[in-house]
Amino acid sequence: MTVIVKRKPCAVTQLFNTETGRITYKCKAESDYMLIEAFGGIIKFNHKGAVATVTGNITSLESCDVIKNGHPNYKEALYIIISAHKEFAQNVSDSYQKVIKELENKLSSL
Repeated sequence: MTVIVKRKPCAVTQLFNTETGRITYKCKAESDYMLIEAFGGIIKFNHKGAVATVTGNITSLESCDVIKNGHPNYKEALYIIISAHKEFAQNVSDSYQKVIKELENKLSSL
C-alpha cells in the first residue's frame, strides 16, 4: 500500500491511498475550513483530527459539517479559505526562493 501525504492550505493534510483511491483530509488545527468539491461545498472541520474522506463516489465526514452557498457562514468561510490559500502560497514561494538562493550561492562559488 502506498499513501501519498500532502500538506494543504487551511491546516489540512491530504492522504491519498494509491491502491484504494481513497483520499482522506485530516484537520491539523483546532478547527478550519476547506473547499472540497466532492462534498459540494465548504467543509468545516470542527476540531483537530476531524476527517473528510472520499472514495470514488462515496464520501464521509467525521466531526465535520458541509457549508453550501446560501448558508449564513458561507461568505465568511470562503474568506478564511482565500486568506489561508494566500498564506500557504506565500510560504511555498518563500521556501522555493530560499532553495534558489542556496543553489545560486553554490553556483557562484564554483
